[in-house]
Amino acid sequence: MTCPRKADIVLVLDQSSSIVVGDPNYDNWYVTILGFAKSIASAFPIHRNLTQVAVMKFSNGVEIAFNLDTYDDRDSLLSAIDEIDINGGLTNFAAALMTGRTMFSTGSGGRDDAPDILIMVTDGTATREADRTESEVNTTKSAGIIIYTVGIGNDVDQDELTKIASKTSVCLSVCPTHAGIVSKQRHVARCSLDCRIAKCV
Repeated sequence: MTCPRKADIVLVLDQSSSIVVGDPNYDNWYVTILGFAKSIASAFPIHRNLTQVAVMKFSNGVEIAFNLDTYDDRDSLLSAIDEIDINGGLTNFAAALMTGRTMFSTGSGGRDDAPDILIMVTDGTATREADRTESEVNTTKSAGIIIYTVGIGNDVDQDELTKIASKTSVCLSVCPTHAGIVSKQRHVARCSLDCRIAKCV
């Protein structure tokens, strides 16, 4: 069941090297992080007049996978998420937030009559340009963008993610320790996130 709401959602995915340390098959990326991204995208009707989803990934810097107006149907969107690779690096929240803001512009497919929602998925804490994180968080919130943070794994700095998240949103955790647990926790986290997004749109 999907939520028939209008929103512009930018998924900001951490692709730092720590995501796949000790994970030769890169399951933490392809199964956990991309799986979570797909579960969020699947919860909304993808259409030009309803929900649009964009994806960017970040480590030392940022890379935009696709913009809000790139895909207007769910199948194409989910297929595109499946094709996103991981490059590794450090964790730069500041750069991710700065670029994330630009992805809501009308030139990138953003709409003036749709809520701007940024969902950051990460496994840790800022390890590059950490001194800029707070100012970028404040600038992003001042732009009217609602920030959600989702922690993946056991080394998440919950305090930092809570500070980044908007007061009206939520900081969630998904601990990838076993395939069945991952699936259940991803489902619970997705449902919790969906409920809160529905309230703001």
